[in-house]
Order: sequence, then C-alpha cells, then structure tokens
Amino acid sequence: MPLPMPITQQTPMAYQVGAFALIHHQGAYLITRPRAPLQPGAQGLPGLILAAEPGSNPVELHLRRVIREQVKLVVSDLRLVGSYVARGVPEGHADARLHLIFGTEYSAGILDPDATQLSAAEWIPGPELLDPGSAPDWLQSAVREYETAAQTAAAPVAAPPRSRLGFIRRR
Repeated sequence: MPLPMPITQQTPMAYQVGAFALIHHQGAYLITRPRAPLQPGAQGLPGLILAAEPGSNPVELHLRRVIREQVKLVVSDLRLVGSYVARGVPEGHADARLHLIFGTEYSAGILDPDATQLSAAEWIPGPELLDPGSAPDWLQSAVREYETAAQTAAAPVAAPPRSRLGFIRRR
C-alpha cells in the first residue's frame, strides 16, 4: 500500500467579497429577487460581487453605481450594518464569499428594476421582515442593526451641563 504524499504546499483559499445595500424608505426595506442569486436564499438586496483590483475604486462607488443600474434609485450615505460569510459559492469560483451589508436611506428615483438582473423588487415593511422565519437571519440581523443605529442617531443629545464658573471678565 503506497504512503500518501506529504503536503508541501497548501493552496490558498479563494474568496470573493460582495457588497449589498439595505435601502430604507418610510419604514420599509427594498428586497429584490435576482435572476442569478448572489446571496443565499430567495430574497436578496441590490448589490454586486467585487471584481475590481484592490484600490481601484471604493466599494461605495461600485455599490451606488449598481443600485442605479439594478433599481434606478439614488441613496444617501452608506454605513456598514452587517456581514456574513457564505461557503461554497454556486459558481465555484471561490471557496467562500464575504457579504458586506450597507444600510442607507432612499434619496431619489422611481423604483424600476432592471428585468435582465432582477425578477422582482418591492418595499417590505420592517416589522414584516423581522417576523420569525420570514427572512434569512443575515437580513433580520442587518435590519435590527440599521434600526438600532437610526434610533440612536435620532435620540436628542442632552446639552452639556453649564459650568458654574462661566467666563470671567477682567476690567
């Protein structure tokens, strides 16, 4: 019986990075159904798998461009609200994929999904997405994080206590 060959070199694990937008508008989130799913499950978010060389363009610029292409919307600032790893990607071009979810607010445009990329796109109320079993865990987690951050940002900031000393004027 021959002995197994020793492993002298390990092949590096290939991975991809995806960037997706959790777009919020009037208590609802834009959920899409892509023709070629990039995320696990039937539900998805507008986004892309990055194929650019590192340093060529920031993720936000790519994501904004893809949102305009896929759903014809313009969004406000993008803020990271979640991430997860999917193993064994469908195309077989990588061993794992890191998905980054950026929360943002709808700014302008009329929802018009690109039929070549998406079979559906609709606004789903936040509470409906948070019902147990109604959405994937990664999506529910991102919605909770986005709403927590929005509540924290909307909370009134208390004025700092006034100093008893004040400013001393000299004459």
